[in-house]
Amino acid sequence: MKPLEKVCVLDLSTTLSGPSGSMMLADLGAEVIKIETPQGDGTRNFPPHIHKGMSMYFMAYNRNKKSVVLDLKTQEGKDIFYDMVKHADIVWDNFRPGVKEKLKVDYDTVSKINPRIISCSITGYGSDGGRRPSYDLCVQALSGAMAMTGEADRPPVKLGVPMADIGGGWHGVVGVLAALVARQTTGKGQMVDISMLDSLVSLHGYEATYYLYSGIVPERLGTGHRTSVPYQIFATKDIYISLVVVLDKQWPLLCDAIGLDEEVRQKYATNKVRLENRNELVAIIQNVLLTKTADEWIERLEKAGVPCGAVNPLDRALSQEDVKRRNMVVSVKHKGDEIKLLGNPIKMSDNTDDFRCPPELGADTYSVLKDMLNYDDGKIKQLQSIGAIACEQKE
Repeated sequence: MKPLEKVCVLDLSTTLSGPSGSMMLADLGAEVIKIETPQGDGTRNFPPHIHKGMSMYFMAYNRNKKSVVLDLKTQEGKDIFYDMVKHADIVWDNFRPGVKEKLKVDYDTVSKINPRIISCSITGYGSDGGRRPSYDLCVQALSGAMAMTGEADRPPVKLGVPMADIGGGWHGVVGVLAALVARQTTGKGQMVDISMLDSLVSLHGYEATYYLYSGIVPERLGTGHRTSVPYQIFATKDIYISLVVVLDKQWPLLCDAIGLDEEVRQKYATNKVRLENRNELVAIIQNVLLTKTADEWIERLEKAGVPCGAVNPLDRALSQEDVKRRNMVVSVKHKGDEIKLLGNPIKMSDNTDDFRCPPELGADTYSVLKDMLNYDDGKIKQLQSIGAIACEQKE
């Protein structure tokens, strides 16, 4: 039995922050019912890669879900949703503030129908943050993360992964799981309010603590570290490698591995001295590392016990043994073809990976209305005829 097998999620979210989190719930066994407009989630058609009508973007965040098409702008569509709320545990959305209230799918409304319901909303700036639109890039900029990312003499750059969106999804998952545990004691659901800006600000950790203590605004260090040297990437004969010395006892290990002489070993024996002479020391190490390939250095460094790693392009990253061993590249079938997706990073002894292809638009409308709500065929046909739902009638 999967850990969330008895949990039902009504997923009103689109694009990335919401779908990434609800997919995590689905991977852990929750029945995630993706409720879409008749036009569907806009990412279903995102370029550049589309396989038989479904974009790879949509594929990336919507596996293991069901798709039900409801027009929530109609009263009939709302009534169906309210019937689903009676059977659900979680209502999940990433609407801009004010939209769910306008559609009457907000927590105050649904909790009157089902007091045990948990409602999670992921927004850019919180449910009290106004109605301005939010995207990952905007939140990265506002959070301070972008100003700290990049080289000191170059413009700020965005993170290579959409951390504001994904962070919002992650924190939403934590929030609803905590609310599920609380409900076991109280018998009541609650509202989980997730801000993408909060999520990304919280990841500053020690950097923010340093600033709050000292008043010193951190500058960009590239791949360097505020506290330790060397702790950054270095060029080799081919690709870059990362190299980490945090503890003073690691320093002689590095010296032995790359052949630094005794004078250098003694001069930079403490992290305090290494920090004070960062540029000078980095230049010495860099000159040495340019003499061999990344794989040659990594073999030596790993043998010596020095933390390191190749700066892998994505092809190398996904083909490395650790990624394969952890089942982090998986396959699903889509219209007869095998499509590869990323796996579930949460490994549990009683949770077996089981991945289903993201659903076609409205693929589960009929079965959910029939099996969950006990609607008869006549009612389903009537709802379809007025446009409140979209589905393929199954005999």
